Amino acid sequence: MVRTMLKAIPWVAVMVVLNGCPRVSPVPLPEGVVCETTAQAGPDSSSLLEALAQAQAGSCVVAATGTYSASLTVPSGVSLVASPGTAVVIEGDVEARAAVTLQPRSGLFGVQIVAPPHIGVFIDRGPATVVDVKVDQAVGPALVAWCEEDCRTDLLSELHDVELTRSDVGLWARGAGLKVFGGRIAQCTGSSLTSGYGVVASHGAVLQMDSVTVEKNQGPGVIVDGAEGTDVSLHEVSVSDNQERGIWVQGIEGSSLLPKVRLEECVLERNGLIGFGARASRGLSIRGGRISATEARNVPNPDFTISQVGDGIGLFAATGEVQVQDTVLEHNARSQALIDSGAAGIAMPGIQVTHSTEQLGVVVQRTTEQVQAPEVQVRPAGQELTFKDSPLALPSR
Repeated sequence: MVRTMLKAIPWVAVMVVLNGCPRVSPVPLPEGVVCETTAQAGPDSSSLLEALAQAQAGSCVVAATGTYSASLTVPSGVSLVASPGTAVVIEGDVEARAAVTLQPRSGLFGVQIVAPPHIGVFIDRGPATVVDVKVDQAVGPALVAWCEEDCRTDLLSELHDVELTRSDVGLWARGAGLKVFGGRIAQCTGSSLTSGYGVVASHGAVLQMDSVTVEKNQGPGVIVDGAEGTDVSLHEVSVSDNQERGIWVQGIEGSSLLPKVRLEECVLERNGLIGFGARASRGLSIRGGRISATEARNVPNPDFTISQVGDGIGLFAATGEVQVQDTVLEHNARSQALIDSGAAGIAMPGIQVTHSTEQLGVVVQRTTEQVQAPEVQVRPAGQELTFKDSPLALPSR
């Protein structure tokens, strides 16, 4: 269901041309879709391409049930819509960068995009609206919100109840503003170094996510790269069962007063290697929620032995000004939190720490600044825990 307050128009009179003679035909529209004019197109690709090319701002193009082996561009101010109960499948074209490209102030409602040869949905600058859309098995990222010049991250595109699955990367916000409400990003996989990422926010993107599930990805669930001022806010987001890292943050430049990465009431569980990790970052806030059951992964030691690494929280490489408040840290495989070479301003007031006798609580090593947390264990020189904090590469265009 669309979570914005939009006027619902369940039926709209549509002008359909048959044999040169127009007639009026009722066409159901998804709840919340408002059109000044409406045109019906399909079931062949050429008809749909022509309807989109002729559409004017404020109009909706309603696609008939069918499979479209073409790449589509939705013009500014136009919406491409699948009626409730229909199956509109878009496969894309190998010659185009995306199966569907959304120009500013356009919309996409109710379609399925299956096995596109490159990107599933490409939001060109934005803002755009994507509702009840499924992208599956994209060779590239399932959905990209992209901006390079004259970016207005105060004008955010919106995704509602979108599913991005089994693609090279799930969602990539690159320099654009994006709100995501509900939906699922899962099972992303591939063979390159940047494959298998669930969510990526980079190049100054503003990303806000609410009640989203990010799960079962081959790589990290969420990556936040701080270059150019990236800002991320997650509320009641579930990040689980990702093979290598739940949430990973790198190069964020914020402060304790103005954090640039904010988690509120999020659940991070059963992720590999680390639940929430950060390197070379300042200005992170975690409030409430739970980080639990992080699973151990093999990490090589300098002496060529192997360590089992599985930490709930990991703060590395002069990360500081971090607030973790009223968060449950429980039964993570190795430690509930590991701070190595931490900077000033790390505080964990009100956290609840639960672990077995074989597991560790809050571990601090190679850190001269005071860490405010219960159950702090300082590791002496020569007995430091092994960890993995190398920066992660970003997807390429």
